[in-house]
Amino acid sequence: MTPPAEPDTQRIPVRYWIWLFGAAVSLLGDLTMTFAIGWSASQHGGRVAGLVLLLAAAPRAALLLIGGAIGDRYGPPRVLLASCVAMFALTIALVPTTMALGEPIGLLLVTALVVGVIDAFFLPSSRAMPRLLVPREQIPRALASFQVTGVVFAVTGTAVGGVLVSWAGLTAAAGFDALTFGVMIVVLIVLRSTSTPQGQLRTGMFRSIADGVKVAFGLPLTRALLITMTVAAGLLMPMDALLLPLLARDHEWDAKTAGLLIACRSLGVGVIALRILARGAFQRPGIVAVAGLLVAGVGIVGLSALDALPLTIAAAFVSGVGVGTFTGHILPLLMNSVEQDYQSRLQSVVVLCQSLALVVMNPVLGTFADLDGVGITGVCLGIGVASALIGLVALTRPVIRNATVS
Repeated sequence: MTPPAEPDTQRIPVRYWIWLFGAAVSLLGDLTMTFAIGWSASQHGGRVAGLVLLLAAAPRAALLLIGGAIGDRYGPPRVLLASCVAMFALTIALVPTTMALGEPIGLLLVTALVVGVIDAFFLPSSRAMPRLLVPREQIPRALASFQVTGVVFAVTGTAVGGVLVSWAGLTAAAGFDALTFGVMIVVLIVLRSTSTPQGQLRTGMFRSIADGVKVAFGLPLTRALLITMTVAAGLLMPMDALLLPLLARDHEWDAKTAGLLIACRSLGVGVIALRILARGAFQRPGIVAVAGLLVAGVGIVGLSALDALPLTIAAAFVSGVGVGTFTGHILPLLMNSVEQDYQSRLQSVVVLCQSLALVVMNPVLGTFADLDGVGITGVCLGIGVASALIGLVALTRPVIRNATVS
C-alpha cells in the first residue's frame, strides 16, 4: 500500500484555500457552540442530553435530501451563503436570550431544533464545495488539508469552548459563533467573483431527490461505503458532544478537562490528515479505512478501562488516530464515486445516513449511560468492541478491499 506520486505534485487552486480559511473559522465557532450545548445539556443528565442532540439530528435528517437537491439546483455557494446568514442570525439572537433566561431545557431544545434545520441546507452544500473548487485527483489532499486545518481550529475551539463555557456559558459561545459565521459570510461573498454556483438542475424537486438517492445506492462501492459509514457514525459521532462530556462528569472533571479530551481526540485525527496532505492517500484506501476502525476501537476501549487523566488523554488520542484513518480514506472515495452534478445530493445522503444513526444512537447511548449496571464506561467499552467488529465485517467485502484512489 504505497501512496501515489503524480497527483500529489499538483497545486491546489488558491480559491480553495480562500474557502478553507472561512470554513475553518466557522468550524471553530461550530465546535465551541456544539461543546457549549452538549455541556449545558449534560448538567440535566444523560437522557436530557440525548434528547437535545436528538432534536438537532431529527430535523436535519428530515430535510437533508431537500437541502441536497436545492444545493444542486441553485449551486452550493448560494445555498451555503443563505445558511450562514441564518446561523449568524440565530447565534446573535441567543446572546440576549440566554442573558435574560439562562440555559433552561426548553431553550436548549429549541436551539438544537433550529440548528438542525439550518444544518440540513448548510451541510450538503458545504461538503460539495471542494469538488467544485479542486480537480478530481486532488480531492484526497484537499479534504486532508481541511482536516489538518480543522484540527488546529478544533483543538483551539474545544479549549476556547471550555474557557467560554466556564466564563459565561452558552451566552459567550453563541456570541463567538456569530463572529465566526460573519467571517464565513465575507469569504463566500469574495468567492462569488472567483467561482460559479454550478446549479444546473431543471427537473422537479422529487425527481431530483430520487435521482440522487438512486445514484448513491445504485453503485456497489458507494453503497458499501455508505453502509459502513452509517454504522460507524452511530458509534463514533456521539463521542464529542455526548459521551466525552458524560465521561468527564463521571470522573468529576470540569468543562476544561472535557474540552481537553475532545481536543486530544481531534489531534489524533489531525496527525493522520497531515500525513495524507503530505504524501496523499494510499492506493488501497478501503483497507486502510477499515484498519482505522480497529484502531478507533482500541482507543475507545481504553477510555472505558483507564481512570488516570494522562492515560485517558492518550486513549482519546488513539481513538482520534483511528477515526482520522477511517474518514481520511473513506470520504474521498465517496466524493469521487459520483459525478460533480450529484455532489450536493450525495453529500445530503451521506449526512442523512449519519443523522439517522445519531437519531437512534444519541438517546440510546445517553439512556445506557444513566443505567447503574452499564454507566458511561460500559457504553465506551461496547462502542470500542462494536467498532472493531464493524471493521472486520467490512474487510469481507471485496468492493471495499479493492477500492482505489483513482
